[in-house]
Amino acid sequence: MSDLLQEYKAYYSTRAERFAGNEKYKHSYEAEKAVSDAMQSCSALEEFKEKLGDKNERCAVALTKDHAIMDEAHFEKHQEIVRILGPQRILEQVDSCKTALDVTNLITDLLNKNSIEISMDEAHREFIYDWFQIDNYIMYKNAVVPDQYKSRLEGWCNEIVQSMQRGVEGAEKNNHEWEAGWRLIPEKNLEYRHRRLLPFSDEHIQEQIQLYKTLVNR
Repeated sequence: MSDLLQEYKAYYSTRAERFAGNEKYKHSYEAEKAVSDAMQSCSALEEFKEKLGDKNERCAVALTKDHAIMDEAHFEKHQEIVRILGPQRILEQVDSCKTALDVTNLITDLLNKNSIEISMDEAHREFIYDWFQIDNYIMYKNAVVPDQYKSRLEGWCNEIVQSMQRGVEGAEKNNHEWEAGWRLIPEKNLEYRHRRLLPFSDEHIQEQIQLYKTLVNR
């Protein structure tokens, strides 16, 4: 047996064993083990091409599945109901891929689609970004000041409202290019993936949302 064949056998055995016993990479281990077994059965290096078949391509599929399963579990744990769509779709379709290039193209297409969905979902955080302005509006609106300052505070309130309205209108105009008819829904921020960003009580957040909707006409 040639030294080169021995080296190849050692290489493919090591490639498979790096995943051995790791439940997170069980598909990768099975696929890599199949490649290694094919190599170990060769008595001459020339035999490997025929015995390999599409086993190398299946390694790409298997690794993609393992990564998608981990991503899916992570997003499920954190209630990321939009981000989880990417790995879920990959898991539904990756087994149909015949080549590593097919896998790459599939991942690119599905994650690009999901990236748009994520952007559209997180655009509802315009309310979160405007939180400080809402607080300023409340402060200026309820401030007890001498009469000569009231018009100034009223002007500041109007500027805040106009600024928030421009922000909402700009977001809706921009997002329409990616999702026809997209419209800001402030209540989305009560869902966990957005709610976790707000260190306030549910009652206070709901109060802010109701005021915000009145101010920006949504």
